[in-house]
Amino acid sequence: MSAITIRAMTIGDYEEVEAFLAVHFFKQEPLMLIPQEDPKQSEVSPAETELHRALIPQDLSLVAVDGQRIVGVVLAGELVPEDLEREYQEAEQKEITCLLDKIHKFLAGIELQANIFKHYGVDRALYLYMLGVDTSIRRQRVGTRLVEATIELGRQRGFPVVTSTCSNLNSKRLMTALNMECILTKDYADYKDEHGEIVLRASEPHTSASVVAIRL
Repeated sequence: MSAITIRAMTIGDYEEVEAFLAVHFFKQEPLMLIPQEDPKQSEVSPAETELHRALIPQDLSLVAVDGQRIVGVVLAGELVPEDLEREYQEAEQKEITCLLDKIHKFLAGIELQANIFKHYGVDRALYLYMLGVDTSIRRQRVGTRLVEATIELGRQRGFPVVTSTCSNLNSKRLMTALNMECILTKDYADYKDEHGEIVLRASEPHTSASVVAIRL
């Protein structure tokens, strides 16, 4: 573990970061493992990977490296109040064609409802969008170190709040252990389609999402 260091993510890391997330995030995240009628619906869309690329130039994302190998990733960016309503409306109006669309729609709703800007009385926040750790080094505090580094980076850059939306119990436990406040938790079972069917049939114990945040 002593060899693992944390540094700023650069655009030159992009391809390795995407390859890393494909294995260590998207194939591990409980929501992404919900079976779909068409397996192709579980694939990561080009729009999602482009979002990752767009975050990097903000210089707010981090990688944990062991030598030259990436073993952990945080994707993060600035969030302002207008983003909550815009992302909610985009998710509501978008035709659902894949599992990620369903997930984004649910998370956009809980983030709008939680409204960390009203909760803290601030007009900007550092949003931790995604956290991934190499499965071979889990339980070595790499995820904790990455979140701690993100909070410190937020403090250095003058953000009044760092926030994230935890889509599983593991990330919620990690972040609340770092004194992040749970603003709102909502069960996936509450998200139903027009026929009353549950859209995201998440497996125990990862049955809810939580918006968490910390004032800096």
